[in-house]
Amino acid sequence: MNKLIVALIAGTFAAVAGAQAPAPAPATAPMTKQEINKEKAKTVDAVTKAGAEGASTGSAADAKGSAAAKATKGTPKALPTKADKAAAAKATTAAGAEGAATSSAADAKGSAAAKAEKGSPKALPTKEAKREAVDTATKAGATK
Repeated sequence: MNKLIVALIAGTFAAVAGAQAPAPAPATAPMTKQEINKEKAKTVDAVTKAGAEGASTGSAADAKGSAAAKATKGTPKALPTKADKAAAAKATTAAGAEGAATSSAADAKGSAAAKAEKGSPKALPTKEAKREAVDTATKAGATK
């Protein structure tokens, strides 16, 4: 019975392995240099045509960009003078400083709270007290 099972497994394995092997490629005649050169020429022509088509669309896009630049050339700038730029920079800096002040105030509150709690005794001061607390919690969990 064991030999039969081994034979079936081996046969299945051989069938699966044989089914996965690639089929042999048909033999083709090697190409001559003239045929290779013709293939290369076709590829070069195709790439050249594609490049020429891309160049024509690129110049059209360039023309559109130039037209848009000419249309916006006369519009006034948002901050035309140095005084306007300085005022905008000062306003931005002031807004950033306000945010920094609120965060530093929160940091100061946290530091004050930590200093106030520094001298208070711990709930479980020794390792033995911690072990006892863990043991009682474990026993209470085990009885549930």
